[in-house]
Amino acid sequence: MILEMQDLKFKTNLVSDEVAGKIEIGLQENKESSSYSNELLFQIAKAIGIELSPSLLKTELEQLKKDQKTAELQRNMAEALQIERVAALLSWADDARPLEEREKQYQVRRVSLGAHPILPLKSFCCPITQEVMEDPVEIASGHTYERAAIQKWFADGHTTCPVSFITVSNFELRHNKVLKRSIDEWRERNFMIQLTSMRNKLASEDEMTILATLEELHGMCELRLIHRHWVAAEGILPILVKLLKSSGRNIRKKAFSTLIMIINGNLELKERACEEGVIELSMCALARDVSESRQAVNLLLQLSFEQSLCRQLTKAHGCIFLLAALTKCEVPKVAEDAKAVLENISKINEENAVLMAEAGYFGPLVQHLNEGAKTTQMIMANALSQIKATDVTRRMLVEMGVLPPLVKMLSEGNLEQKLASLGALKDLSLCFENRDIFVKAGVMQPVLKLLFTKKSVLTTLREQAATVLANLASATSSSSNCLTDLFGTELEPKPTIYRLLSLINLCGPVIQIQLLKALHELSYPHSTNHLKASMREAGAVEMLLSLYDVNTDAGVRFHTIKLLHSITRDDGESLAKQMQYEVTQSLVNLLVNSPIEEEKAAVLGLFHNTPLDDSDFTDMLDKAELLSALLTILQMAADSGLMKELLESAVGVLLRFTVSSNLQLQKKVVSCGVIPLLLDVLKWGTPLAKCRAIISLGQLSESTWKQTCRVKKVTSFWCISPQVVDVCRVHGGVCTVEKSFCLVEAQAVPLLIEELKEQDPVVVGSALGAVTTLLYDEFWDKGVDLIAESGGVTPVINLLTIHDTNAQECALWILERIFRKERYRLMYGNSAQLPLISLTQDGTNKARHQAAKILAHLNILQQQSSYF
Repeated sequence: MILEMQDLKFKTNLVSDEVAGKIEIGLQENKESSSYSNELLFQIAKAIGIELSPSLLKTELEQLKKDQKTAELQRNMAEALQIERVAALLSWADDARPLEEREKQYQVRRVSLGAHPILPLKSFCCPITQEVMEDPVEIASGHTYERAAIQKWFADGHTTCPVSFITVSNFELRHNKVLKRSIDEWRERNFMIQLTSMRNKLASEDEMTILATLEELHGMCELRLIHRHWVAAEGILPILVKLLKSSGRNIRKKAFSTLIMIINGNLELKERACEEGVIELSMCALARDVSESRQAVNLLLQLSFEQSLCRQLTKAHGCIFLLAALTKCEVPKVAEDAKAVLENISKINEENAVLMAEAGYFGPLVQHLNEGAKTTQMIMANALSQIKATDVTRRMLVEMGVLPPLVKMLSEGNLEQKLASLGALKDLSLCFENRDIFVKAGVMQPVLKLLFTKKSVLTTLREQAATVLANLASATSSSSNCLTDLFGTELEPKPTIYRLLSLINLCGPVIQIQLLKALHELSYPHSTNHLKASMREAGAVEMLLSLYDVNTDAGVRFHTIKLLHSITRDDGESLAKQMQYEVTQSLVNLLVNSPIEEEKAAVLGLFHNTPLDDSDFTDMLDKAELLSALLTILQMAADSGLMKELLESAVGVLLRFTVSSNLQLQKKVVSCGVIPLLLDVLKWGTPLAKCRAIISLGQLSESTWKQTCRVKKVTSFWCISPQVVDVCRVHGGVCTVEKSFCLVEAQAVPLLIEELKEQDPVVVGSALGAVTTLLYDEFWDKGVDLIAESGGVTPVINLLTIHDTNAQECALWILERIFRKERYRLMYGNSAQLPLISLTQDGTNKARHQAAKILAHLNILQQQSSYF
C-alpha cells in the first residue's frame, strides 16, 4: 500500500493531497474511530487501485512496525513516533481484523441494545441547522456547532455566538471529539437496531415494502463504510442475493445496486456473496433487458478485480459467451463494463482470451498477441488460424493491429513461431479487402524467403507460405504493390518467375497448386501483360504443358490449365505450336468427363486462345473429336443452363469450325445440328455468347450461295404440268439448313433483326455482319425485301446515331441497298434524312461518302455532287 511517509506525508505520489491531508488531520486530532479509519482506508485503497483485505492490511501494519523499529535503531525518533501514530490510526479500521472477528464483535454489541431506536439528544443537534451534527466543533464561547454551519455564519460577517450572542474575538474551531464519538455511537446503535427490522422487511411479500427497504439500506451503506460490514454480520447479504431470483424486475435491479454498493472494494464481502451464488444469478440477468443486465455486468466487474473470483467467473456456464455478446450492446456503459470484465478474466489465463475470441470478442487476444511472451503470441496466432471467422471479422482483426506481431514472428521467429504466424496469416488473407494491406505490411518478402530457402524446412511451413502467397497475389487486381514487393521496384520479374516455375517442378501437389494459383492471380489483370510475356519467355508454356502431361493430381492439372489459359490469352500462337496431340486428346477427354464446369471453361478458354486461322491446330482438334464435345455442351446449355464462361468459351471455340475458308468442316459441323443450337444461344445467351454465335452463323451464311442448288427451267409438253419446286426467296434456289446453311430457311433473320435493337455494341456489330450476307450482289434485292418484311429497316436507321464507327459504316452499306428500291425510299426516307445529313458533316470519310450516296438515292443530293 502506501504506508511509508516523510514529514507526515507518504513518499509515493499515488496518493492524492486530499487523502494525505486527511491522514494528517487524523494524527493531529487523535481520531480513535473505526468509522474515520474505515473511510480513510477505503480512500487510500481507491487512490492506488487495490482491493481492501484484512490480510493485506495486516501485512502493511506489520511492515509499519518494522519501519518504526528501523527508525528507532537509526535514532530517528520523530519519524518512529509518526509511524507509530499512523499505524495506530489505521488499526482502528474494521478491515484490520478478519470478517468473522468483526461479526462476533457486532453480535456482542447488538445483544446489548434495545429493540427500538432512540431519539437524538439535544446536544447532538446543531443550534443553527437543527440537524444531527457530522463534524461538531467548539468555538470560543464554549458552544458547539456543525463545522460547515458555523463557518458560513462567520463568513457572512457575524462576530457573535449564535446562541449566547457574545462577541467572539477568536474564530478558532476546535474539534469536539467527545461529542463526535457520542454521536457516532448513537448512530451505530440505531443503525444496528434498524438492521434487524430491515431483514424482516426484506422477507416480506409486498414489493413496495421490499423496494423501500432496499432504498433505505442502500443509502445507509453509502453513508458509512462500516455499515456494509454490519449488513453481512446481520445476515442480510444472503437475503439480498436471494432477491435476485425475485419475479419482480424492479426488486432484482435494486437488489443488484445494493449488493454492488456493499461489496465494492471489499474482498471478503465479495467472497461471501459468491458463496451465496451471486455469480450464477448474475449470469441469468445478463440475458435479460439492458437495464438489468447493466447492473449484473457492473456487479461482475466488481468481482473480476480479484483473481480468485475471476477463476470462479470462468467456471460459470456461458459467462464468456454472454459477456462477449454484451460488448456489442448499444448502451456504451454496458459494453464498456463487459469488456472490462473480459479483460480482467483474460489476465488470469491466456486461454480465456482464446475462448473470448471464439465468442466474437477479440480485444484480449489482440493485446496478448502484441504484448505477450513468445509462447503466448504463438498460442494467440494458432487461435487465429483455427477460429471460424467471417470476412468482416478478418477485416476487423487487421484493423485492430494483428499484422505487425504476425509479420515479426514470420520474419524473426523460430520454425514454430513462423508456422503459427503463417496459419493466422493464411486465414486472415482469405478476406480480399485485407490482401493489399498485407502486401503493404511487408508480408510478401518473408513468405518468398521461406519458399526459396535452401535449408530444410517443414513441408507444412512451405505449404502455408504458398497458400498465403496465392491469397496475396490477388491484390494485384487493385494495386501494383504486390508486383512491386514480389519483383522489386524495377519490376524485373524474370528471376522470380524462373524461381517460382522451378519450385513448381520440385514440390508436391499441395504447394504446386498454391504456386499455380498465385501465378494465375498475378497474371490475370490486363495491366500485367509484361508479366505474362516474361512467363512465356521463361518457358512457362512448355513447362506447364509438360506438367499437365505427366501429373496425375486433378487439382494440379486444373490449375495448370487455368494458368496456361491466362498467360496465353494475348499470345496463343506459342501454345498452338507446342501443344502435342496427346495433350490435346487428354484435354478433350477432360472436357467430356470432368464434372467441374470451371475446369471445362478453362480447357475451352485454352483452345480459344489459339489463332482461329491455324488450320493445323484446328485439324488436330477435329481429330481429337472436340466438335462432338462442343455440341454436347451447347445441348446441355439449351436444356439446363451452364455457367456463362463455359457457354461463351464453347461458342468461341466453335468459331474455328465454321470459318468459310473450310467448307468441308462447315458441312461436318452443320450436319451435326449446330445451327439450331446457335439460334438457341441467341434467345438466352450472354452478350458475348450471342456475339460469337452470330459470327458463326454469318460465317456459315457466307457459303450459302455456293451450296444453293439452282433450279433450271424445264421444257415440258403442253399436257404435262411442270414439277413445282420450293425455292429460297432470297437465294432463288433450293436451300436447306443442312445442305446450304441458309439463314432464311433456318428462320434466323427475325432473331438477327432483334439483336440489332440491343444496346451492346459487340452484339449489334456481329448482327450487322450476319445481315450483310443476305445482301450480296447476286441476290441483294430479295434480301432487302426479307429484311424490310422482318422489320429490320428502322433498327438499321437507328444505328446511324450510335457512337460506333464500324456499326455506322456497316449500317450505311445495308441502307444503300435498301434505298435502291423506291418503295423503301418512300416508306423510310424521311426518317433517315437527318442522321444521314449529320453523317455527311461529322462522319468518317467512308461514312460521308456512303451517306451522300444514299441521300442521292433519296433525291436530297445530286448523284454527281462535287462536294462529296
